[in-house]
Amino acid sequence: MLKPVNNVRMDLYRMFRTSAAALLIGPAGLQAQPTITAADFFNQPGQYYRAYANAPGTTADVSTLLGTASAEAQAWNFTLGPRDVVYRFDYLAASSVPAGTNFPAAVLVEQKTEEPGAAIRPGCSFPRTGPGDGWCMGSMNRDGARSRCWVSSSSSNRLPACFRPRCATSPDPIHYGDEWTSTTSYTNTLTLDIGGGDDDEFGIGGLADFLQQTTYNATAKVDAFGVINSPGIGFGECLRINELVQYDLAVDLGSGFEHLGTAYLRNYYWVRPGRGVVVQVTSEQQQGVPPPNDFTAAAVLLRMFETNHPDPGPPPPQGIQGLSLTLGPEGGLLTWNRLSGVTSYQVEYTEDPGRANTWQPLGTATTSNFRIDATANKPGNPVRYYRVVGSK
Repeated sequence: MLKPVNNVRMDLYRMFRTSAAALLIGPAGLQAQPTITAADFFNQPGQYYRAYANAPGTTADVSTLLGTASAEAQAWNFTLGPRDVVYRFDYLAASSVPAGTNFPAAVLVEQKTEEPGAAIRPGCSFPRTGPGDGWCMGSMNRDGARSRCWVSSSSSNRLPACFRPRCATSPDPIHYGDEWTSTTSYTNTLTLDIGGGDDDEFGIGGLADFLQQTTYNATAKVDAFGVINSPGIGFGECLRINELVQYDLAVDLGSGFEHLGTAYLRNYYWVRPGRGVVVQVTSEQQQGVPPPNDFTAAAVLLRMFETNHPDPGPPPPQGIQGLSLTLGPEGGLLTWNRLSGVTSYQVEYTEDPGRANTWQPLGTATTSNFRIDATANKPGNPVRYYRVVGSK
């Protein structure tokens, strides 16, 4: 049973901790700038998602879908769009697939399957498994067809030789305004027709293999945030990542690598807590100059509509700590501990804590960790209850 001290009564747990925690979790509504962590991506064996996409070799009209870079929240609606192809992305333990033995540092494989059937198409875009992970491309066989998978490897492990260094990196956690770069290079065999044929009396024509080197550079920035609406999985808070990828191609014709040209493409990724990348839009490849931010035709429009990834859990409640009340001739002094990430505090009071709509602000919001109530401890004034609410 609480007992009043003169005309002031406090309930530390119910008034301060519970009330403050509910408001410290995040702003009301869906207008916040969410934080994305590695746990929000697909990084456990057995997880999967399915997505709609336009058919390979076609383009999708995205002239009204991309939005803009902005410090104000915005809404994206991707509920409508092409459904020419359905892809399923399965995440498997690297040790469970044939290619795993070729990549001793790998921990996870992303397997991309076109439905219906078992045709696994090559390709995958970053970020997929999450911040801090690297990707290496390997080969695997399934139903007699040679195809590709993407193998994730931790930055702390030895990477396979296919990519030097790891190519897909991003911070953990990811916030609005973050920027990062990814760089790698890899080589492959390029088969060229060097001419000749039946009338080639010297026998030097025909097909020949040359070593090709691709240098990959990507710059990414989280340039927008808001709410995204997707088919099947509904809406939620999101960040938009704008990534520009540059490919520099070189070939060794016998006297060292010679530069062949530079190609660019731009990726947009919308990432959600507990869902990872829910929408990916990729521009058409351009030679020599980067695609603009507001391109209208997309080579890839991929929209998640089903997943078994666990729903994001709410952050642990954070309560006002160290709250104390000191009474004196000048009234009552309320003090409390500062909390990391809290930018301001509002002290509120009521004479009837059983009625939710009776709380009133005591003065204006403050960045300090104290407040004086000059009416407290004065004869004739009714008992007051207090609570402190922090804002991020």
